Amino acid sequence: MRPATILFIAALACAAAAGPSLAQAPSPAAPSQTTPPDKIDPVPVTPEAGASEAPAAGGDRIGVPARVWAMRIAGGWEANGQKGFSRVIGTFEGDRQKLTVQWLAEPDGRVVNAVELNDEEAAKLTFGDMRAEPEDRGGVTMFIDTLRDADGLSDTWVLVIGEPGDARFGPATN
Repeated sequence: MRPATILFIAALACAAAAGPSLAQAPSPAAPSQTTPPDKIDPVPVTPEAGASEAPAAGGDRIGVPARVWAMRIAGGWEANGQKGFSRVIGTFEGDRQKLTVQWLAEPDGRVVNAVELNDEEAAKLTFGDMRAEPEDRGGVTMFIDTLRDADGLSDTWVLVIGEPGDARFGPATN
């Protein structure tokens, strides 16, 4: 996975985690198709209180922590009259990688459950690509590949995600 892709995915994760703090005021009603341009009242764009007028070039505009290396939307879920989506977030903890599954409710994006995937063997590995395959019966299966070693070999780990709180993780078997 390219570094730009990883940064983009991580940015989405942090934006979703920030929730209401990134909410904006509703836009004014769009002018009708028949309103002449000289009759439209322009709304000035002003920065929020305490915000700089322009972020530094190349700066992180949404505050993604440097320890986040990946985020992937896994899939939808429905349980106990609620529905939403799950996501997997990869972070660095010292010299190890950590994976966490979060279940977010619709429509507000509130985290209803989170499970940290604790596997001593996996914690020593360096993961890269994550692929999601929805299951016919609900839930999703994630395939998470390790980076290739000096011999060009990689391993695949499987994460099966169900309703909130249900996550099973381990090495893939053939």
